[in-house]
Amino acid sequence: MRKLLSVFVVFVLGLLSVSLVSAAYVPGPLGTLDITQVEVNGEEVTPSDGLTLTGVAPTVEEGENVEVEVTFQANASVKDIRVEAEVSGYDDDEVLSDRSAVFDMNVAAGDDGTTKKVTLNLELPRRLENDRYLLRLRVTDRDNLDQTWYVVLQVEAPRRGLGIADVSLSPGTTVKAGRSLLARVLLENFGSKDLKDVKVTVAVPALGLSATEFVDEVNTDDGNVEYEDVSQMFLPLPADAAEGDYEVVVTASTDRTSAESKKYTIHVLPDERFQEQEDRLVLAVGPESQNVFAGSTVRYAIALTNAGSNSKAYLLATAAGDWATATLSEQLVVLEPGRNKVVYVDVTAAQAAVAGQHTVPVTVSADGEALETVNLGATVAAQAVEQTVPANVNLRTGLEIALIVLVVVLVIVGLILGFSRLRKDNDGEEKTYY
Repeated sequence: MRKLLSVFVVFVLGLLSVSLVSAAYVPGPLGTLDITQVEVNGEEVTPSDGLTLTGVAPTVEEGENVEVEVTFQANASVKDIRVEAEVSGYDDDEVLSDRSAVFDMNVAAGDDGTTKKVTLNLELPRRLENDRYLLRLRVTDRDNLDQTWYVVLQVEAPRRGLGIADVSLSPGTTVKAGRSLLARVLLENFGSKDLKDVKVTVAVPALGLSATEFVDEVNTDDGNVEYEDVSQMFLPLPADAAEGDYEVVVTASTDRTSAESKKYTIHVLPDERFQEQEDRLVLAVGPESQNVFAGSTVRYAIALTNAGSNSKAYLLATAAGDWATATLSEQLVVLEPGRNKVVYVDVTAAQAAVAGQHTVPVTVSADGEALETVNLGATVAAQAVEQTVPANVNLRTGLEIALIVLVVVLVIVGLILGFSRLRKDNDGEEKTYY
């Protein structure tokens, strides 16, 4: 009997212990995961499960970034948790929501549980009506039903709310250096008080440019958003501005509000007249290859053109080798931009030059750097001594032929003039006889 009583006492104590353990934790809809605390902009609030929306509603302002901090508690390990925050009732296409990344909460064996804080941010638009809105906190994991909590928010207009509603840039986001960038700014007042003496500045910091205009007053309409145009602002871009992307910063402020800024990017095209061009040399050779007899001389012409934007001094050098000698009419040529000069290369084949093809290199350099190398071709042909004609004889023969041709032309012109005068005299005599 005593043993039976002992067993019954142990059984009753077991039931009581189970009851006590069960009462120690009441799981939420996600089983072992629950929300224990919610803060809105640092103020602790009491979330509701949706059956009753009670408690003090925190006040937030239009255009404000609302920070929502949610504290979770897990009594056992939970995988793939995500929390979303959303404000509904805003009549627009924007979605006022934010959500966390997926995370896990791990509880080691023997531990009572663990907690985790997650921070979400909601950027409230400036066109919200002054009213009460529901902030929905939705928690999900992999295996359980969703859990949703609600927080009431009271949205109000700030006393002074200055914003930049729009910025128009002309001729657009691409401007040529030396031209002007025209900026038009549209201000907005989303506060409950009028704004006075608003300073608006448009600047291109990288070019050291800025323009400023003042707006006497930007009115409000009982918290509804009101707009005000700013006078056009011109930014003359330097003509020598380098090509590239530049940041345009638009700022609006008053002595009683913080500065509001927006940034844009423009692309500046270069003005070719003010852009430094690379040095460029253009060469023309004529002829590039010739036949030459042993002991005779041939001439090549090399035309140099300075196609760059700066004056340049060009140094020419040549070396023919044992088979010939090469001389330059000029070794140093100084050219202004766009100018050209012809340099002659005389190549004289040696008497003992081997018949066949040979090359005479001519190198053009500037500032100690070789720019171009021209290879002049020469084909040496064997020739008997009695057939060799010096180069100066050829030149003299050419001059004599030209002189003879000139004399013949002069004789012909003289004869024509003589016959013309004789005809006039004959005509005069016939008129006298009549």
